[in-house]
Amino acid sequence: VHIAADIGCHALATFEPFHSGHSILGYGMSLASRAGVSPMMQRRTLAIMGDGGFWHNGLLTGVQSALFNGDDAVLLIFKNGYTSATGTQDIISTPEDDAKADAADKSKSIVHTNQTIESTLKGLGVQWMRTVHTYEVANMRATLTDAFTSDFNGLKVIIAEGECQLERQRRIKPWIAKLLKKGERVVRVKYGVDEDVCNGDHACIRLSGCPTLTIKDNPDPLKVDPVAVVIDGCVGCGLCGANAHAATLCPSFYRAEVVQNPKWHERLFNSFRGAVVRALQPA
Repeated sequence: VHIAADIGCHALATFEPFHSGHSILGYGMSLASRAGVSPMMQRRTLAIMGDGGFWHNGLLTGVQSALFNGDDAVLLIFKNGYTSATGTQDIISTPEDDAKADAADKSKSIVHTNQTIESTLKGLGVQWMRTVHTYEVANMRATLTDAFTSDFNGLKVIIAEGECQLERQRRIKPWIAKLLKKGERVVRVKYGVDEDVCNGDHACIRLSGCPTLTIKDNPDPLKVDPVAVVIDGCVGCGLCGANAHAATLCPSFYRAEVVQNPKWHERLFNSFRGAVVRALQPA
């Protein structure tokens, strides 16, 4: 499958470990540029662009032209809510400030509150459109497969919806700090790798490219290969585990909840659980 990449933070996917991008022309030009390649391809081509590129050039030069010419192509739009590559500047589809302030759980992505991209595509006449959460890897894979095998002859648009992680963290960290200062209970999700289960294959690292998923020396002196480890920078997005599950890699990933300012009964239960674990451990 020919993948037409675009300008943006996602352009880094053309490098290791992904190699996802055979051509890259200009900002918002991926859908238009793949039109020159498609006649030479046996399969449908895939164009990738961010929401910033969509508003800059992709809407008119790409989508409008593809619809006018009846192109049979697949377009994947990364809807993260900002022009992230140049500093997370606001764009037309950025969530409103009221939506950010009103969100009860500020740790959740809120880009779904702005449907400007979806309504614009419908207004232009896009008939085949799907919205998938960016980190739901299995669902994303199934949707891409559907797009490439569909009997529908025309433009097929997949909107990968998930807020820019950098901007999300800028909103979450002050919110958590205020909660902790007031003594309120805070639960944060972290992911890890069971070093006793990890076999040192490292396919998880190659598939995710996460900067907090790295390697360390194997604690088992009889094994040579280093094991995967998730360091403290983990923000709990769950991509590593979703990749491992979707690709049927291994069962070494685990999800943990870190509780700060726990309630009295949680402290009591934790003490009891620790005592049981110590009692069951061999001397």
